[in-house]
Amino acid sequence: MFVLAAIWGVVSLVQLLTSISADDWLAILPAAAATFLRTSAALVIGTLWTIPVGVSIGLNPRLARRFQPLVQIAASVPATALFPVLLLLLLGLPGGLDVAAVALMLLGTQWYLLFNIIAGAQAIPSDLREAAAVYRLTGWRRWRYLILPAIFPFLLTGLITATGGAWNASIVSEYVSFGGQTYQTIGLGALIADSASNANFARLAAGTLVMSALVVVVNRLIWRRLYRTAEQRYRLD
Repeated sequence: MFVLAAIWGVVSLVQLLTSISADDWLAILPAAAATFLRTSAALVIGTLWTIPVGVSIGLNPRLARRFQPLVQIAASVPATALFPVLLLLLLGLPGGLDVAAVALMLLGTQWYLLFNIIAGAQAIPSDLREAAAVYRLTGWRRWRYLILPAIFPFLLTGLITATGGAWNASIVSEYVSFGGQTYQTIGLGALIADSASNANFARLAAGTLVMSALVVVVNRLIWRRLYRTAEQRYRLD
């Protein structure tokens, strides 16, 4: 029964994909590129601020006790709950929804990064910290030879999780209904949301398939290789 259902699903998907016009396929490619750039921007921005903040919290037990509960509370607030406020603030600025979409992706992904970086900093053995102090590793040298290698596997885990969150957030951040109006920008998430809203199942299937393919390709070409490097070169045990 399961096999028959799977075969029926594959046949239906193929029928949907073959009914898509060339113009629709041409629209999907730039949309996918735009969303890829936004998700990448959200990851870069999130990484830039969570690394110094997460390391500062993780290396200081007092800060960890005080700020970890606050971080958990902030992470529990759905990013979409804050998006109407972001729209009011950002739609009037240059970039409009393009900037707001990156901001929502950032709100939905930065906590994965922060949690993992804090855990990575806390996992640095005390003897390595003492050795760094003995050899007077300070400033950039301390970051290069101790902190960054130690937190790299944790950072990578956060990035992989955050990437999935950013792609999911694109569906609600690039196509927004607010105040009786619909705002959308060029992007794969907007294309999927618009197709679902207008019952264009063929384009919906194509957009979803392209998004899934992009996630798989990025995982295989980037994250898997980096994970292998982390296992081989940056294991603390």
